[in-house]
Amino acid sequence: MPDDRLELLRELERADEAVAAELTEVDELYAAVEELRGRALGLADQLVALPERQATAAEAVREAELGVAAARREAERAAAEVAHAGEEQLAEARRRELVARDSLHVSERLAAAARSRAAELEGRAQAATSEIRALESRAADLAEALARRPRVAGEAVGDPASGTAGVSEWGTRARAALLVARSQLAAERDAVVRQAHELAAVVLGEPLPPLGAREVVRQVEEQLAPK
Repeated sequence: MPDDRLELLRELERADEAVAAELTEVDELYAAVEELRGRALGLADQLVALPERQATAAEAVREAELGVAAARREAERAAAEVAHAGEEQLAEARRRELVARDSLHVSERLAAAARSRAAELEGRAQAATSEIRALESRAADLAEALARRPRVAGEAVGDPASGTAGVSEWGTRARAALLVARSQLAAERDAVVRQAHELAAVVLGEPLPPLGAREVVRQVEEQLAPK
């Protein structure tokens, strides 16, 4: 076989490897965009309910603190009754004081739990703010990576807007652009492999079974190797 045919097959092999590498990169970008989009959508769902939960928690704290104040007044009144009770009333006064103190302790525990819940929700709100900044930064990095790829750069992708809505909307556009790019690359790779098969069939005089470009070249080299 003339050397130029073998070299052409090897060029097709190199083209196949280049397209395969680009396909891998596009798949990795697609996975990264999907992960980012999913995080943005999940965080948006959390943020929808968070304000109402915070308001409910704040109201629970207010009511619990009112309960503590009322229980404390009752405990102080019961303690005063013990201090002024006569011998006959002392036992009953002490019983009421014990009940009042127990009620105060329960109210204080409930108030502590309410404040803890409110603090937890406030922490979630702060974490959500940090997560939004992280999502925006990641989206900007991915947008920059996509802008360097001629197959997916342009109006179909663009720069992401701020917030979870901006990030998720950009992710939807980027995902669509990457799917188009992947389809183009897959078609290009199929064409390269088809050319390699057609050339190998001409050289060998018979078609090869379905193989990748690399395997086609190896088959041809083995068939033409000196015996």
